[in-house]
Amino acid sequence: MPDINDDLLQLKNRIEKSIYRNLISESDEDQDRLWLTERVADHRLKKLVPRLSISSLHVLDVIYMHDGIIGIDIAREMGLTKGAVSKITRKLLEQGLIRKTQLPDNLKEIYFSVTPLGAELAELHRLFHQEKDQKAMELLASFDGPSLEIVADFLEKLSNLK
Repeated sequence: MPDINDDLLQLKNRIEKSIYRNLISESDEDQDRLWLTERVADHRLKKLVPRLSISSLHVLDVIYMHDGIIGIDIAREMGLTKGAVSKITRKLLEQGLIRKTQLPDNLKEIYFSVTPLGAELAELHRLFHQEKDQKAMELLASFDGPSLEIVADFLEKLSNLK
């Protein structure tokens, strides 16, 4: 008769391997870029996409969704530092995907909005996430509610282990 600790150890190993594989696939920026490159129509974007980080695409998306947003609000929305947002927005500006404006009576705050080229890429990036979300929803639909509650509870507790 197998020992319960052996069973738990085997389950722990399966879970760790699955989480690791998931993290590796989520951080595989090349796959994301390939999906975007295959579907982008504008030749300028075809050149830009391989040079963009996933964080840049997400900052672009936040700016697209919140036209006229300031850097500190982007940082809050994404959980990034102000410095990281400054670096990313500077690159997006150089690439012509966003523009910045300032109010004449408040030169301290910089407001960001997307250019038409940036809007095209942001729309495509949103489509990418819709496809991924659809696949995730199909997977979730194959499980019953109580089972998903157990999985969610487990993952929340696992993330709180320190």
